[in-house]
Amino acid sequence: MRMYQVLLFVNYFGNCKLQVGVAAASPEDGNAVNVDAQKFMQGSLYKSAMESKKQSYLANLALYPGRTELPFLPTNTQALILQPIGDEGIAVIGGDTIRGFTNLDQAWIAMIADKLDATLSKP
Repeated sequence: MRMYQVLLFVNYFGNCKLQVGVAAASPEDGNAVNVDAQKFMQGSLYKSAMESKKQSYLANLALYPGRTELPFLPTNTQALILQPIGDEGIAVIGGDTIRGFTNLDQAWIAMIADKLDATLSKP
């Protein structure tokens, strides 16, 4: 089984609910770059995924100019999944291999997103 170097970021109702894994290092102090959820939500990658309400798999991230919208990703991020979580959230999952996510990985991520939506939408 292959292990991925992954950053998982979950944005729900405009708030960063989870940021875990490997993140880009800040040039100022070397600490992990925090996700600016509001800025991320203004980008085309976010808007496209949320409008389609479907998982967006960028198998070779280098081919997408929208990569600049994701400064929190490590420089070696090669593949990316943007998974909507209901109508108000999104999970961003990055991997260090081009075309590194299988169909089974994508199905698991979609299923987990459904479970997250059910949990996070409860009052």
